Parts: sequence; C-alpha cells; structure tokens
Amino acid sequence: MAAGSAGDRTERPTGRRVKEAKERGQIARSRDLSAVLSLGAATITLAWSGTGMLELLRDRMIAILSTFGDQARGGIDATDLTVSLWADGETFMRVLAPVLVVAAVVSILTSVVQTGWSYSPKAVELNWGRLNPASGFARFAPLQAGPDLAKALIGLAVIGSLSYLFVRASYTDAPRLTAMMPTEAASFAWDRMWSLLWRSSLALAALAGADYGVQKWRWLDQLKMTRQEVRDDQKMTEGNPEIKARVRRVQRDMTRRRMLNDVKRATVVITNPTHVAVALEYRREAMAAPVVLAKGVDEMAARIRAAAREHGVPLVENVTLARALHKSADVGDVIPAELFGAVAEVLAYLVRLKQLVL
Repeated sequence: MAAGSAGDRTERPTGRRVKEAKERGQIARSRDLSAVLSLGAATITLAWSGTGMLELLRDRMIAILSTFGDQARGGIDATDLTVSLWADGETFMRVLAPVLVVAAVVSILTSVVQTGWSYSPKAVELNWGRLNPASGFARFAPLQAGPDLAKALIGLAVIGSLSYLFVRASYTDAPRLTAMMPTEAASFAWDRMWSLLWRSSLALAALAGADYGVQKWRWLDQLKMTRQEVRDDQKMTEGNPEIKARVRRVQRDMTRRRMLNDVKRATVVITNPTHVAVALEYRREAMAAPVVLAKGVDEMAARIRAAAREHGVPLVENVTLARALHKSADVGDVIPAELFGAVAEVLAYLVRLKQLVL
C-alpha cells in the first residue's frame, strides 16, 4: 500500500493538525453531556428553591382568588386583563428564572470545558459539500449511525426502566393520597418526582460521559496522520532540518570567531595543557571578579592558545582549575565563587613573574 493512504494513518495528530481541525469547527464534543448536566443543574435548583417557587405561586393564586371574591359580579375589561397577565408573567419569570439561568450557565461551561475557548470562522463559511445528499446518507452508514443508535436505545431503556419503577410505586401509593391534605399530597408528589429526576440525571450523566469518550476517540481517529504527513507537518512547523542544522552550524562558527577575537582582551589563559583552554579577563578597577571570555576543548583549545600567543596573553597550565572553569562557567559568566581563590593564586603568580600588572 502506498504511503499516505488511509490505511497508513496510524500516527497521532500533531498540534498543528489539531489546531487546523478546531479552526474548521471539527471538535470533539458530546451534546448529550451538556444537556444532561443542564438537566442535573436544573433539578438541583428545583430541589433548593422548590419551596420558594411554590410559595410564590400560592401567593399569586390567593391574590387572584381574592380579587374574584371582591368583584364577584364585576366585569373584566382589557385593562384589568392586561394588568393580570403582566403580574402572572412576572410571577412565572421569578419562578422559572433561577432554573433557566443555572441550566444555561452549566450548558455553556460544559461546552467550554469540552472544547476550550475556540473561534472557528471556517465553520460558518458556505460549504456546498454539506448540501450533497450523498454526504448526508453517508452518516447513516453502520459505522457512523450504529453507535448513535445504540446510545439512543440504551438511553431509552434506562429512562423507560426508571419511569416504569416510578409509575409502579406511584400506583401502589395512590390510595394513600385520598387520606392526605392537599399540601401533604403535593409534598408527596414532589418527593416522588425528585427521586425520578435525580436517578434519571445520574443514569444519563453516565451515558453522556461514555458518549464524550466515544466522540473523543472518533475525533482523534479521524485526525490520525501517516508518517509522511507527520514529517511534512514538522517541516512546515519547525522548518527544514537541513536548513536548521546549517543555521546552527553558522551560529557556532560565529560564536567561535567572536571568542577568538575576544582572546586578545584576556588577562590569562588557563590550560589543561592540551585538551582544555579557558581565557579569563580581569580588570581590578572595573570588575569585581574575573569573567570567562572564551573556552574550548581539543581543536578549539588549540586555537585559543594560538590566539593568546599571538596577542601576548600569558598561558598558565593548571589541569584541575582549567577543567573546573570549563565545566562550571559559560562564556560571558563571572567565574564561580568557589574558584576565586584558585584564580587569585594564578594571578598572583603572574604578578610575581612580572608578566601581569593589576
């Protein structure tokens, strides 16, 4: 099979591939999860504020009945009807607003958690391919519609079972309602309804969580890439490896030339004697401690020593100190504090030999 065919798509998508998919609106998302969590949030809100809602409805009903009792034989004109409707609408909004707001907020947060803050301008562009009947019928293929049908059937079975248990329990307890006061009957009915709601919410939440996992797996499977696509993507993202290697080589050459040019300013070059060389600069009036101007091993060390001889910079052989400086300090750094004493001895030695004036 040729490289790049669908059968070779075994590699995980790169970050660039995922970003492009999100820009097209191709995002792993479970609509059922948002709906179920909204239902759960609305159920909890009803449980917390249900008593207050019933009290509002009761007070409004009392007010309406009182008005009818005071004006039993009076007529109702358009103004009275409008005032009554506005008052009823306000009451219903006060009752429903907490539930609606909580459900909307939870739905939005669930979508954000699933997909993140993503702006997909390409998703709203006109795409004539979406109007193609063949593309629409393709969604009914077993691989596409099968999992969705199974999910719907499982959800229907779960809700049906819970509803059957609810109806059977209510039918068994129905004779007790005749002996209850209206408030007691309402409380009993609410307890039953609350039990059905939270059981249904938990069951649907489990199904929605599984659905999100399936949608995530589908999404990643659709974005899988061939090895050649991964290599091409890396080239587009990071640049051609050959060009990057050439850039790094040029940068190293520039760094080496700069170091060799700085050797002429060095106060002393400490050597290994042949494998390591470290050039230090120290000006007592301008510096608190010596600074590393250049360092290198093998060939670079030889070039540093040659530059030092060319510019008359003293060379001091100290194997331990040269290795320690090369390991612990980079070019442009002040030497480590623990090496101050050893470097000071070297400088004092040069002063005694009258090769250095500080």
